[in-house]
Amino acid sequence: MGCFYFFCLVGASKADVRKVILVSRSPRRQALIRVLGYPVEVMEPPDQEDEVEGLLPPEAAMTLAVRKVRWAFPPPTGVLAVGADTMVVAAGEVLGKPRSLEEARAFLRRLSGKWHVVYTGVALAWGQQMRVFYEETAVRFHQLSEAVIEAYLRTGSSLDKAGAYGAQDLIGLIGIAEIRGDFYNVMGLPVQRVYQDGVKLLGSDWVGGGAESLSLG
Repeated sequence: MGCFYFFCLVGASKADVRKVILVSRSPRRQALIRVLGYPVEVMEPPDQEDEVEGLLPPEAAMTLAVRKVRWAFPPPTGVLAVGADTMVVAAGEVLGKPRSLEEARAFLRRLSGKWHVVYTGVALAWGQQMRVFYEETAVRFHQLSEAVIEAYLRTGSSLDKAGAYGAQDLIGLIGIAEIRGDFYNVMGLPVQRVYQDGVKLLGSDWVGGGAESLSLG
């Protein structure tokens, strides 16, 4: 939906993508990017999420995505680098990755029965060029019972996710009532937008020969 205009550069000649470098620890993003059909090299960036105070959530998500992709910038010839960062915002407050099960429980109680917004900032780097954008998705949960919240917390899946939940997890499968926007954005990577902006950056379609169905393990 949004574009960080300082970095919206137009791609040049037809691209020959041989590999994708994903600068992210997220296994969900790794699974999603592999669907596009290229070998994926994963780089794990240092945490820098406490250095974006004062920015609006979409700007903060894009800023963090740029910081991540700069660890692989400029990528080698034939390599597309991708950085992404996701933020969950409820009633104007950013809910990051919970630091404990107690905080995860508080986050889920806060999200229960209400709408919230998920922003994912993405930075794509190809040679010396970069495109940066964000995608926005609104999500509404059913009223979550304490039994459902506790069952999800026992899975251990809440602690490595912004907002303390994964849309593809138990809590998402039985708890999400409505989504307005890209479901995969809620998972952490708006693949459709990544592909579309990649076409603009690379100058051509870029589905790889190893394209595959999504497998979440």
